[in-house]
Formats: sequence, C-alpha cells, structure tokens
Amino acid sequence: MKRLIPYSLTLISLLAVGCHKSDQNKNDDVVSQRYVHRYGYDVSKEEWESTQYPGQVITTLRNGVTINASYEDGALHGKTTHTFPHSQTVESQSTFEKGKLSKKVFYNIRGIPQREESYLGANHVKLTRWYGNGTPMSQEEFKGSQLLEAEYYNKNNEVQFKVSSGSGIKITRDSYDQIMTKETMENGYPIRRETFHPHGIPHTVIDLTGNFIDGEKKVFAPSGEPISIETYKRDVLNGPATYYQNGCRYLELNYKNGQKHGTECHYVDGDTVVEETEWLDGQKHGPSVVYFDSMSKTQWYYNNTLVSKEKFRELSEQEENIAIMNERTH
Repeated sequence: MKRLIPYSLTLISLLAVGCHKSDQNKNDDVVSQRYVHRYGYDVSKEEWESTQYPGQVITTLRNGVTINASYEDGALHGKTTHTFPHSQTVESQSTFEKGKLSKKVFYNIRGIPQREESYLGANHVKLTRWYGNGTPMSQEEFKGSQLLEAEYYNKNNEVQFKVSSGSGIKITRDSYDQIMTKETMENGYPIRRETFHPHGIPHTVIDLTGNFIDGEKKVFAPSGEPISIETYKRDVLNGPATYYQNGCRYLELNYKNGQKHGTECHYVDGDTVVEETEWLDGQKHGPSVVYFDSMSKTQWYYNNTLVSKEKFRELSEQEENIAIMNERTH
C-alpha cells in the first residue's frame, strides 16, 4: 500500500524539537526555563544564546511536562527528554547528532519502552515496538512508505510473521495486543488486508493495489456470517456485488464505474428470486419484474423513465438507427 506511513508525520514533529531553543521562549505555556552549562552551573538566557555554550536547556511547561534538551555549538546534540505531565518519568527520549535526529524512544508510565524509531538515512526508518511487559513485539524497516524487512513476535519472543525483501505478512496490534490487521505484502506494499473483530473473527478482507481497493472486498459480521462481497477497481465499485442478511443472500447486482449496470436481483431465503431489474449506466433501462404467488408483474423503463413495453421497443429502435447512421457517417 503506497500510503505515507504515520512515522513520517512523527518525524516532522520530532525535528521541530530542534527549534525549542527559540520557540520555547515565545510559548505562553512555558512556566520556567533554565540554561545549564555542561560543567553544571547556570547561565543567563542572553549569555547562553550569545555564547552557544554546550549544556542543557531545562523547560517546565504549564501542563507539568519537563523538557531537558542537550545542545552543543547551538544545535541539539545528545539526549533530549520529555516527561509525563507532573512526573519525573520520561515519556520520550530523542537522540540528536549535531541537530539531526537519529533516534526516538517512547516509554509508558512505568518507564518501559513501547516504541523506538531509528533514522538510518533519508526516509529510512527502523521501527521497534514492545509489549507492555517489555518483550519485543515487532521490528520493521521502512524506506519511505515501503516496508523492506520486518519480524513480528509473540509474547514468548518467537517469530510469528515476517517480511523479507518486501514480501511476507505484516501485522498490526491494538493496545490490548490483539491483532487488528494482517497484510500480505509484495514489493513492500500490501496486496491484501484483513481486519478482525475483537475476538479474532475476520471483519474485512480487501484486495489492494497501491492505495486503492482493487478486486474483492468482503465484510463479515462478528458471528462470521457474510455481510457483503463487492468488486472494486481503484476504489470504485466495478463488477458483481452480493449482499447478505443473517448469512443469506438477499441482493445481487453489478456495477460499472460506480454505477449500477446489468441485472439487479432480490432474493428470499437466499435462493428464491422475487425481483429483477435491468440497469444501464446507473439508470433503470429495460424490464423490472416482481414475482409473487407464482405470478409476475413487469414494468418497463427507458433511461429511468417508466414507459410501456411498446414505447421501450420504439425508443430502442430509434437509438439503434441513430447509432447505425453515426457509424456510416464516420
């Protein structure tokens, strides 16, 4: 799936930390700020900014967060930490090398690492996640939005799924460590995505090309019964579609470029046809038949307008004659 991964947005916000030296001074949320030389003594703001001492800027925000940013030669260098509000526990720790972010680690309130982002080069990120107990959950390596390598572990530290050279199975877990999505990867992008109900029953199964639904999309109820099977081309309904109630088929139709096109059938108990209607480019066009008590009633439509059967034939013949004349003139 060629979508931008959310880590790129995180990276942008992280790089913004590099501007704290000037931005924090203008921030109304700043309660206090200290400038501490590497050797441990405080200096004034003016001296700090004019001399570009090595050391730390310690900022306390109104929401109780404390930021400790390390500088050298006027640029972020070394560790920068953010605490949880009104706590000394570190929520995130960034590592800079002469102003360039190289790594960021996020922690839970108990101080256990939850996620680490290592920046290996331009748009090249290695992402590590941990379970709440501190055992590794996954390691992923991205180049831009392309997944290159990955391993996904269970709580016994055993590899469950992996991606190698862009191909394999990628999984995403929720905050309760349950699998939310399973994606079949090819060349670094998903070609199929499965999502799950909380108890592990499949919810959706979707064929993908790039960012687009391209192929079948299946939807299932929490009981496992089907709800719908649709066919798409680049996110647009295009092809057969079937819909279910209580696991039984009740509607079948066809789409062309997002519009109904072909025969629409309604069913009772999944098998008995009770209504058939012809569509052409999103408009009723042709017979619409309702079946009841071993009988049927037919109405005719021409471009969504109710007409008699004879009028339909007349208009259809006129249309065919016009088409023939147009072909001859060309």
